[in-house]
Amino acid sequence: VVSTQSTGSSGINAEYGKQWYQRRVRGLDSGALALCALLYFWQFPHFNSLSHNVRQDYCRAGYHMMSVTNTAQNAAVSLRNTIALIPLCIAMPFTGISHCSFSFYSIPINIYFSYLAWNFYKSPNKNTARELFRFSLVYLPILFGFLAIGYAFKERTSSSDEKHHGDKQYIKDLCPVNVIPASGVSDKYCPVGSKAKV
Repeated sequence: VVSTQSTGSSGINAEYGKQWYQRRVRGLDSGALALCALLYFWQFPHFNSLSHNVRQDYCRAGYHMMSVTNTAQNAAVSLRNTIALIPLCIAMPFTGISHCSFSFYSIPINIYFSYLAWNFYKSPNKNTARELFRFSLVYLPILFGFLAIGYAFKERTSSSDEKHHGDKQYIKDLCPVNVIPASGVSDKYCPVGSKAKV
């Protein structure tokens, strides 16, 4: 009896695990993963520049932070991750979460972000760290704003195309009057073609 109950319980757990995987993991699309990657790369210049200016406090408290143990590496990690944001943001519209124009809008923002990280890498001091940290605060609102605008524009243009789907007058305007469909081909999608003569 004990073994039967144990087997039944494990079967229920396996089924629950399968359902959890299907709902949680399979539901992740490329757009969700791209947003996760965006936050992952953004966090390093944000927190590394912040920790640089408070490294004395970390040191006094006994925390072995990168800004305390290796200042050069702390700045290098910031630079590396800001550069990684450039191709990531260019590729994000291909996941379907924004319009393709977002690729172009994101380039100057990310180049400036990388420029501030480069200054911090070349000369890690309070001023360069503060500039990088302050821009990291406004970076996400600016980028998410462009993402939202791009998504709204993408939805508006796609809904406009869908609205005209099957509209005979709209198709008639697009269809050249001198096109004659091949014999045996239905002309219901091109109401002009079969009646026109070249």
